[in-house]
Amino acid sequence: MQAPAPSHASEVPWYAEAITPAWMQSALAGQIADAEVKRLQILGGDDGSSYRRRKHIEWNQVGENAGLPENVFTKSAPTFAMRLSGGIAAASEGRFLLEVAPTLPIEAPRCWYAKRDAASGRAMQVMEDLTVSKDATFLNAPAVVSIDTAKRMLDLLATLHGTFMARPETMPTWLGTYEDFFNAAARSGIREAHFRAMEAAQKVLPRSLVGRGDAIWTTAVAQLALHATTPRTVIHSDVHPGNWYLTHAGQPGLCDWARVCRAHWARDVVYVLSSVLSIEDRRAGEMALLASYAERLSVYSGQRFSVNQIREAMRQQLCAALLMWTPTLCPPPTLPAMQPEAVSLEMISRIAAAIDDHDAINAGIS
Repeated sequence: MQAPAPSHASEVPWYAEAITPAWMQSALAGQIADAEVKRLQILGGDDGSSYRRRKHIEWNQVGENAGLPENVFTKSAPTFAMRLSGGIAAASEGRFLLEVAPTLPIEAPRCWYAKRDAASGRAMQVMEDLTVSKDATFLNAPAVVSIDTAKRMLDLLATLHGTFMARPETMPTWLGTYEDFFNAAARSGIREAHFRAMEAAQKVLPRSLVGRGDAIWTTAVAQLALHATTPRTVIHSDVHPGNWYLTHAGQPGLCDWARVCRAHWARDVVYVLSSVLSIEDRRAGEMALLASYAERLSVYSGQRFSVNQIREAMRQQLCAALLMWTPTLCPPPTLPAMQPEAVSLEMISRIAAAIDDHDAINAGIS
C-alpha cells in the first residue's frame, strides 16, 4: 500500500514524511504567484503524544524574496493512539494558534497552517522552527528552572489569564472546558492507570500519600467544581517543563497548546509551580512567586487578588496536576507511551511533595 501524497493544503497529510513540495507550497505560499518549493528536508524530531519533525524548505527566488519561511516545525498524529490522546484537540489548538495567540502579548510559536480531518483523525500543524527563528532552547521534563525563570513563567501565565478575565467577551467560546478534557481522559482509562502508578511509585511518594490513590482521584474529581462555579479564563493547562522554551534573550515561551481550554487560572499556576522547580526551591520561593503572580494577575485582570486567595485556589487543583503524570508511568492501552519511567517518577515525586506540603487532599471547594 502506498501512502497518499497530498498536493494541496485542503488535504491533511498524515505525517511529516508525507508532505510533498506541492503541498507545502500550497500551505505556505498562499497567493504569492510563482513562489515554488524546490526541495524539502527533514532535519530531526521526536515522538510522544504527537509526531514532531523539523523541516527545511528550499524556495525558488520568488519565495525567498517574499520572505517565506525556510525552517518549520510540523506536528501530526499518524497513529491511532496519538489521534485518540491529542488528535481530537488538534482543531482547537490549531485555531487558537492561528487566530488567538497572535493577538496576545505572550511568547508563543507562530503558526502558518493547522487543519484536522474529522473523518480520518489526521491532523497537521506547520509552525515556526523556534530553534532557528529565536535560537530557542526547549526544556525537557524533568528539567528544573531557577526561581527567576519560574517568576517569568508565571508572568506569562498572569498575562494570559488576566487578559481574558478583563475582557471575558473576547474569550473564544469554541474552546472546550477543562472538565471536557478531564472527562475524556477518564474515559480513556487514566483512572485505572493512576491507581497502578500510585502502587508502582511508592518509593518516591511522601509517606502520607502511600496507598492514597483513590483519595487523590476522588479529590481531583470533586475539585472540578472550581472550574464550573467560578469565572473562567483561557488556560494552557499542560504547563510542565517539557512544554516551555527559552528564547535567546531568556524569555520563557509556551508551546504545545493541545490542552488549551476555558477553566480556572489556578490549574496553570499550581501545575507550573509543582513541576518546574526542585522541591527545595519550590518550598523556599513559593510564597514570593505566588505574591508576584497575584500582583500581575491583578494588573492584567483589573481585579484584586491576595496571596492567600491564590494559595487556596492552588491547593484545590494540586491533585488534578498529579493525574497528568501518574498515567504516564503506567499508561492505559488507549494512550501512547509518552515518557521514560525515570521522568514520570521524578515528576510524580515533585507534585506529590506539593500535595503533601499543602494537605491538598483535604482542600475543599468553598
